[in-house]
Amino acid sequence: MPMTIAILEDNDERISAMQCYLADKFPFFEVRFFRAANEAVEWIREHASQIICLSLDHDLECPAGAPDPGCGRDVAELVAGLQPQFPIVIHSTNVHAAIAMEALLQERGWTVSRVLPYGDLAWLAEIWLPAIRAAIVGSARQPATTACEASPTR
Repeated sequence: MPMTIAILEDNDERISAMQCYLADKFPFFEVRFFRAANEAVEWIREHASQIICLSLDHDLECPAGAPDPGCGRDVAELVAGLQPQFPIVIHSTNVHAAIAMEALLQERGWTVSRVLPYGDLAWLAEIWLPAIRAAIVGSARQPATTACEASPTR
């Protein structure tokens, strides 16, 4: 079962650039994109153990005549209810929503970083890709906690 970098993103240009960068730097991981929060939620419920890193946008465009795609907060709420097991990178220009998602996840013990997109696509190579790399490398360095270590000593 391949480890997966899962990404909630609806912008075609961003998706194309992300695919290119990730294929170059992480060819050994599967990359899975979701354009709607409900699609991400359904997949994460079944495949959380496969995720090596999750990247979340907040605001998702609703194409004319299409159902509401939800938002990154919908995914964050599902993930917050799970046992922390992979790092999360939030990439959203909606600063207030991104901060709220970050706080929710950190309160539940998740490792979260946040990047603020700027300009056109330059931010992807300059700050997003390094954040993804740092999240993956950082999670690999963290020792696993055993049930004995997690329990208070009596």
